[in-house]
Amino acid sequence: MAKSSRLFSQLGHGLMISAAVFGAIALASQHPWIVRTEGYGQSVLWRLRGPIEPPPDVVILAIDEYSLSQGSIYAGSPERYPHLAPIESWPWQRQAYALAIDRLLEAGARAVAVDVLFLDPSLYGPADDAALEATLAKWGDQVVLAALYDASPTDLGGFTTLLTPVLNGAVHQGLINIAPDADGQVRLAPETVLAQLRQQHDFVDTLPAFATATLQAAGDPNPQWPSEQLFFYGPGGTIPTISFANLLEPDNWERYRHQFAGKLVIIGPTAVSLQDIHRTPMDNTMPGPEIHAQTIAAMLEGRTLNPLLDNALLRGILSGLLIGGLGLGLGYRFSQPLPRLLGFGTTITLWGATAYLLAMGPPGQLIPLAIPVACLGMGGIAYIATGAIGNQLEEQRLRRTLERYVSPAVAKEILSQPEDFTSLGVGQQVQAAVLFSDIRGFSRLSYQLGAEQTVQMLNTYFNDMVAAILVERGTIDKFIGDAIMAEFGAPISQGAKQDALSAVRAALGMRKSLTALRQRLQAEGLPPLFHGIGISYGNLVVGNVGSPQRLEYTAIGDTVNVASRIESLTKKVGTDLLITSPLYDLIQEDVIAVDHGEHFVAGREKEAVQVYGIISLRDESDTLYQQVQRDLQAHLAATPKGPPK
Repeated sequence: MAKSSRLFSQLGHGLMISAAVFGAIALASQHPWIVRTEGYGQSVLWRLRGPIEPPPDVVILAIDEYSLSQGSIYAGSPERYPHLAPIESWPWQRQAYALAIDRLLEAGARAVAVDVLFLDPSLYGPADDAALEATLAKWGDQVVLAALYDASPTDLGGFTTLLTPVLNGAVHQGLINIAPDADGQVRLAPETVLAQLRQQHDFVDTLPAFATATLQAAGDPNPQWPSEQLFFYGPGGTIPTISFANLLEPDNWERYRHQFAGKLVIIGPTAVSLQDIHRTPMDNTMPGPEIHAQTIAAMLEGRTLNPLLDNALLRGILSGLLIGGLGLGLGYRFSQPLPRLLGFGTTITLWGATAYLLAMGPPGQLIPLAIPVACLGMGGIAYIATGAIGNQLEEQRLRRTLERYVSPAVAKEILSQPEDFTSLGVGQQVQAAVLFSDIRGFSRLSYQLGAEQTVQMLNTYFNDMVAAILVERGTIDKFIGDAIMAEFGAPISQGAKQDALSAVRAALGMRKSLTALRQRLQAEGLPPLFHGIGISYGNLVVGNVGSPQRLEYTAIGDTVNVASRIESLTKKVGTDLLITSPLYDLIQEDVIAVDHGEHFVAGREKEAVQVYGIISLRDESDTLYQQVQRDLQAHLAATPKGPPK
């Protein structure tokens, strides 16, 4: 792996670890912002689940907008609707509650809990209080009245006191305190809220929560519900609800009374105008009586909801370890952006599914959700971003490396299909054209020019020749002194004929480029350059050859040897470009060639090689070929024979 890619990979791992550490610290700290965030995550689970069927034992007798509106009907025609007199105006007369309690318990209700505070004497006089007290004396053991811990601001700070009913005969009292979490949603179970209040304000009373008191009134002497959070069956309206006004009207009551038999009845305000509305994980407008009713229902069915781990520090540490382990595992397992995206997406989904199943199953257990999902998401994004940047830099590096050997188009094709070239390192057998070129008399030239000028001329020559090869999608194999070796069809083949034709076109391009270079050199007073080119076609073995310290992509095989030998043969034949018959057979319809017969070459002493000299492509002029032949013959005639002196 390249240094830049490795660096960005390590950066991705580091960011994933940082996200895991952040998650651990955040969850262990229980900062209000973290509690709020986790609360939002838990709310998503509840709303995904949707409402479920509550037990049939609980009913709400609602002080709703319809019931409140009946006062105006009574005021308009009191002689016609005398039964509505107790609810003419808010607050209602207490004899309305007395009548309701009487009718409900006579109808067979197991208990009646009144979620209305009676903290002061009735506005309607002592007779009104007496009516309710008489009912309590009759049914008191099955009735619960509301009490409250009240926190009031004063000049000296907050002041909290216990508020209880002023009425005599209230056997059962229950605290109706509801407290929202940091996110403003009610989710703590009433007993949990009361325990916190008692700890904060040193209360010593033993009044139970409203739901607990209701179950006591229904005959359960010691109801237990070891749940830290509320279990919600659904949004407001999930618990069956009947308007209070229907109980007062004699005809309506006869239709409804059977619905209360054997039930625990909560009487309380559900009207928005009475402002007993709360935000919960299920909805934002749940009336207080509905919260108490759902609490009672959960207690009846034993539906608890507690953290899987009570200790916040341990919860944070274990969550951080899980986040880090999962994230690092994915980061090491997958290196490409799409697999990483799918891996992290699947892991986040599984985490959410686990949290959902644990919370909704019996017993309900809570694990951190929002923070781990956020940390895994941040880690995944960090991995994808750093991986993409690292891959981009690595691709650029590879592209620059490849473009030293192949054309930009071929380099792009290799980089776009890397899986097709994984066998290059171990060797690959292909059919391709091999081109060798060599400068004529270069040793003599280098002796004449000196080192610096020789290197400068050689670089200029290579630059022009490589350009001609690359434009035809050739692969530069190596430079051997003043010689060039290239392949056409490896590592990417365009088909046998096209590879062969590309090799010939490249050679003709080299002929043209060298002719132009020769003119520039002569204009500068420098000796001209001529070269010979040999091209063969056949089987090759290509791959990375060398030692672990230095590898080189190259081609080996008889086809390579033949190409090298016929390049040398150009001197004997007296031309600049020769090809073998296997290559000629592929392109004979596209070129004009001269048959130079069969020749024995080194390594092929028992089998002659048929060679052809290329004049031009069939649709092109032979003018350049003729010029090169004349220039070459003139150059050979003027070149001294023997070694340089």
